[in-house]
Amino acid sequence: MTVEKQREVIRLWNQLRKLEGPAAEELRIQILDCFSEKEFSEKDSAKRAA
Repeated sequence: MTVEKQREVIRLWNQLRKLEGPAAEELRIQILDCFSEKEFSEKDSAKRAA
């Protein structure tokens, strides 16, 4: 995960702690998307290395 993505996740997490309801759910989705992009890039890198 790039430094920019890490900062984005931290920013979103801090916002999430203050929210409830639909806005909080949207932030959770964005955080999960960040992690899924990390998993995808790690798998892609492993395929290239093989």
